[in-house]
Amino acid sequence: MSRPKFNPNELKSTGAFYPKGGVDFSGMEIPPEPIRNKPISPRENWKLLLEGKKPYWIPISGFFMSDSVQFRPRIHPDNIANHQVMDGGPPFDFSNLGNVIEGLNGLMWHWVEDVKGATMQPGKPVVPDINRWEEFISFPDLDGWDWDSLEKDNIEYLGTNKMNQLGIQCGLWERLMAMMDVVEACIAMYEDDQKIGVHRFFDTYADWIIDYIRRVADRVRIDSVTIHEDWAHERAPFFSPDIAREMILPHQKRIIDYVHSRGMLYDIHCCGACQMLVPVFIESGADFWGGQTALNDLRSYAKQYKDTNFIFGVPSPEIEPEESEEVVRAAVKKWVDDYKNCRVAVGGMRPMAQMGKQFHPMINDAIYEYSRIAYQDEE
Repeated sequence: MSRPKFNPNELKSTGAFYPKGGVDFSGMEIPPEPIRNKPISPRENWKLLLEGKKPYWIPISGFFMSDSVQFRPRIHPDNIANHQVMDGGPPFDFSNLGNVIEGLNGLMWHWVEDVKGATMQPGKPVVPDINRWEEFISFPDLDGWDWDSLEKDNIEYLGTNKMNQLGIQCGLWERLMAMMDVVEACIAMYEDDQKIGVHRFFDTYADWIIDYIRRVADRVRIDSVTIHEDWAHERAPFFSPDIAREMILPHQKRIIDYVHSRGMLYDIHCCGACQMLVPVFIESGADFWGGQTALNDLRSYAKQYKDTNFIFGVPSPEIEPEESEEVVRAAVKKWVDDYKNCRVAVGGMRPMAQMGKQFHPMINDAIYEYSRIAYQDEE
C-alpha cells in the first residue's frame, strides 16, 4: 500500500507538547514544542527505521524538541546525583541537596555548576583493587524500590505518541572509571591479573542493569534504552578496539540482547573521539549512535556504513536563527538529499543547540517536509 503524499496540513499545529512533571536537565529551561498533524506517530516512524525500512521522515533524536521522550526517573539515584531527573513526578528540588550527592553503589558525585555536570573526586578511588570490588561496593536490592509510585506518576508523562527512551547514567566502563579513577580503570582492562575482577564486576553489573530495565519496562512503556558509555576522550579511545571486544562486548551484548528481546531500540551514548570504535558499536548489536560532532565526522560515518543496520545521528545544518526561509529550505533540502539513502536520524549531540544560537526555529519542520517527500513513494 502506497504512502499518502505529503500534505502541507501535516505541519499545522494541533497543540503544544511540554514535558510535564519533574523534568530538570542540568538546570536548563526546556521550551514547549508544537504538535504536528503527521500521518503516523513519531514512535511508529522510529520503529520503521529500527526494522530496516524507510521511515516516513528522518526522525529527530535528542533530549528535547525531538521525536522521543526522555525518561530518567528519580527512582534511580544516579539521575538525582547528575541533576537529570526527567519523569512525571512533581518538580524536583535540588537546592537542598548540596554539591555532593550519593548515587548508585554509594559513589559520591560532585556537582560542577559551571559545566552542568557531575564527576567523582579524583585521587580517591572507591575500589582500590578490582579483584576485591565486593568488599568496597554493593548493589541495592531492587525489590525495595518504589515501583508502584514510578508506575502511577508516569502514566501521563509516558503517554504521548513519541518514543519513550529510558536513560541509564552510568554504563559498564563509566562505572569502572567512577569506582577506580580513569588511569587505574584503564590499567585494569589490560593487566591479566586484573581482568578476571573486571569481568566479574561487569557480569554482576550487567545482571543488575538488565533487572532494572526489566522492572521499569514491566511497569511503563519503554521503546528505547540508552546507557552512557564514554569509551573515548577528546583525542582517542581510552582503550583499543580489541580490548573493547574482549572486556566489554560480552557483557554489553547481553544487555543489548535483552533490550531487543523486549522489542526496544538500543542507543549507545558514547562521547569522545570514537572513529576507531564504530565497528565495535556495530558488532555489539546496538541500533543507534549520535556522537559529538566536534570530535566525530558523523556525516562520513553514515555514508561509510550505510549498508549496515546501524543508525547514525547526523547533525542537521547549522543555520543562524535570523536567516531567511529560503536559506533554511535550500540547506535542508541538500542535507536530506545527502542522507536520504543512509540510515540516519537527526542527532550529533544536538540537544544543547536546540536551545542555543545554532538552532533555527524552522529547521525541524523543514527536515520533516523534505524527508517526508523523499520517502513518500516507499511501500
